[in-house]
Amino acid sequence: MSPKHNPSQLSIFPELSENLSAPSIATIPEFDNALGNLIKMSDLGAFIQINILGIEKVYSLNLYELKIPQDFLRNDSALAPLTVHLFPHQVRNELKKLTYEVKAFFNRGNSFKTSFGYFLFRSHFPQWKAFLKNQQKVINEYLLQSLSKGVFGQYFLDHFKQGYDYFHEMSDSIAPWIFRDKLLLKDIQEVRQNLAESHSTLSSLKVTELDYPFQVLVLKTAHIPMVLHQYQSQVHVHSVFKTIHLEYLAETEINTIEDVRKLTEKL
Repeated sequence: MSPKHNPSQLSIFPELSENLSAPSIATIPEFDNALGNLIKMSDLGAFIQINILGIEKVYSLNLYELKIPQDFLRNDSALAPLTVHLFPHQVRNELKKLTYEVKAFFNRGNSFKTSFGYFLFRSHFPQWKAFLKNQQKVINEYLLQSLSKGVFGQYFLDHFKQGYDYFHEMSDSIAPWIFRDKLLLKDIQEVRQNLAESHSTLSSLKVTELDYPFQVLVLKTAHIPMVLHQYQSQVHVHSVFKTIHLEYLAETEINTIEDVRKLTEKL
């Protein structure tokens, strides 16, 4: 397929174009100015986006989406979707506080806030790196102190049971399902492994299976770790250094942090 030339666009690599007369972006004065501003801005600092991953674990259960025969469900049941969090409200609040503390690093002496994230002054890059590492340690220590010794496993069982009990409550007596009297982590793990090995999905499960509700909940919670160390391995605090498009730097002059601040206020 031959590339199409758009006369309103400038080529980055004109030598690869069939149209050898196509102008290059590197030949226009604005490009030189924008690139120079980008280099000077990088000397001053960088835009930082904070990412805190893996802390929130949740699943939803909507019986309508499972295409269950209507007579398997109670006629008087209001089948509102159910959303279940892994942790109770108090634990979620404590984790939120820890994530908010990450942003406490930024102040008027080391950064300013923009729509691109925080613009962190370059002189504070080493402190930011050390701070992030320490915050990851603080979160891991909180998880270990608060959720070890079987606490995490019990939270998993509790949130699994919420969905399982909801399924039971919404079921009609005519449904062929058998509901387990006791939920055990080892049983959930065994069924999780079997379903994974058979590449089972919610749509491939047989709704007439005796253990169908249990299998549904196993798949619904399959993305959630059952043991603490696996959960900890998914929790990450990190930052992404972002840049600004050259288009915004073509018709300006960047020499100081104040110049960067004024530029971001215009965007």
